[in-house]
Amino acid sequence: MAWGTDSPRRLASLLAALVLLLGLVACGGHDDSTEGSALGTDQASGVTAAQARTREQRVLNQRVQAVRNRDLDLFLRRVDHTDRALIARQTRYFRNLVQLPLSAFGYRVLDEQWQEVRLRPRWGKDVQVPQVQLTTQLEGYDAVPVVRTVGFVFAFRKGRAVIVSDRTGAGKPLFVGAPAPWDLTAITVRTAPGVLGVFDASTRAYAGQVTSAVSNGIAQIDRALPFSWSGKVVVYSVQNPGVLATFTDVPGGSLDHLGALTFPTYAGKDRSQVASTRMLVLPSSVKAGAVFLGRITRHELSHVAIGVRDDGSPVWVSEGIAEYLGARDVPQRARIIPTSALSRAATEDNGMPVSSTFNNTDQEWHYALSWMACDYIAETNGESRLWELVEAMHNGGAGTTDAQQDRVLQQVLGYDGHELARRAAARIRNLYG
Repeated sequence: MAWGTDSPRRLASLLAALVLLLGLVACGGHDDSTEGSALGTDQASGVTAAQARTREQRVLNQRVQAVRNRDLDLFLRRVDHTDRALIARQTRYFRNLVQLPLSAFGYRVLDEQWQEVRLRPRWGKDVQVPQVQLTTQLEGYDAVPVVRTVGFVFAFRKGRAVIVSDRTGAGKPLFVGAPAPWDLTAITVRTAPGVLGVFDASTRAYAGQVTSAVSNGIAQIDRALPFSWSGKVVVYSVQNPGVLATFTDVPGGSLDHLGALTFPTYAGKDRSQVASTRMLVLPSSVKAGAVFLGRITRHELSHVAIGVRDDGSPVWVSEGIAEYLGARDVPQRARIIPTSALSRAATEDNGMPVSSTFNNTDQEWHYALSWMACDYIAETNGESRLWELVEAMHNGGAGTTDAQQDRVLQQVLGYDGHELARRAAARIRNLYG
């Protein structure tokens, strides 16, 4: 699951003051871009650029202390109390933050100003909009801190820095990259062994069902894996349209076709390091009932647990093993498959699904065939052979292209992709026909 733009005038640059990293944590991430903000007059009140940054940093350090001490009055002390909407947003944000298991939480005012933010008259004449580095980390869930660029509009009133907005003059939030749910809406946090669940007003009624299903799924996946993993995951289950709109890199192009997904939370905007892989469980999966909810959460947990071990593999390998693990603990008679897959299995002879078109209009068939391919391998050769195939396709991180997969299949199984697809289709007919 962004923003950016231009500036009337730049302030002289000096080093910003101090990062304050508390023993606290938080935040997620998906896509990057920018939307802008500018600055007002420089020295209308005799405050230099360096002094401004120091005073801005002091206000933000106060916010950090307020979160640590759970002190709402302190958090709002240097926020413009004449702006009721701003106070409401900041109050909501504070109440969200104090529910999270933050092991790191800190701000650092940067030299750069946000560009091209139209100043609003009510902010006053002495205004700056610095870019601010926000560092957060969810204890036990994020392997490393998550760093994002955010912004605040500071007005200097009698030389004192006051936050007068957390948005541009056009009302757009000041941050780079996709926000977490707690940045955009009121959340309720619920926990279960291994699970940090984040819910909104529309989903908190079934928070217990989701956290229980995911926690049970963690135990089931753990028993099925031949390796160890953290056994922990952050799960979002929200219905807020503003939050869901931030998920842009979605398989198949739309959340409407999905019941759940996993996504990386990057440590920084360069996306070179993943802090954690999180899950989104959509309301439709809860409404589908406990069996379906358990199955789809195990599928997504498989992606979290396997992590980079299947990177570079053909998509059918990654999705097939996740489908297999999702259904593994469901009794055979209760395992359902799309009816369309049964008719396709009677005539289809195109080999295993191609990675580039896996999530096209035929994705229902592609998932079914990939699942049955992995199910067939496990049934006839044992699960250890299935994991051997996953490791071989990963190829030490170099991966295996679709064009190269037959060589690996011959090496591990003794037959190629067309033969595997034929046997998988036959298994669909045998089990469901």
